[in-house]
Amino acid sequence: MLMDAEPPAPSARDLGFVIAVMKRVEQRRLYQNLAWLVIGTAALTALLFLIMPHLTPALTALGQSIWPLVVIMTVAGFSLIGFEQARRAFGLKF
Repeated sequence: MLMDAEPPAPSARDLGFVIAVMKRVEQRRLYQNLAWLVIGTAALTALLFLIMPHLTPALTALGQSIWPLVVIMTVAGFSLIGFEQARRAFGLKF
């Protein structure tokens, strides 16, 4: 009977502790994502450093006839990437 008359106990959450833990978790995620970004950029730079001396003469030898295709493929690629990002952002299903 006495239990019904007492007000409910406050929750046992320390918001300062929760916020501090969330901050540390987000910082760890940020540093992990940043590390992956740096590693990926360094790997791509090394790959381009190795490939471009061999690829540049081949692209130069193709001449002016290839550039319209390059422009069309670039526009198509960026359009597809933009469409996919918009589809994910708005939750569209096709």
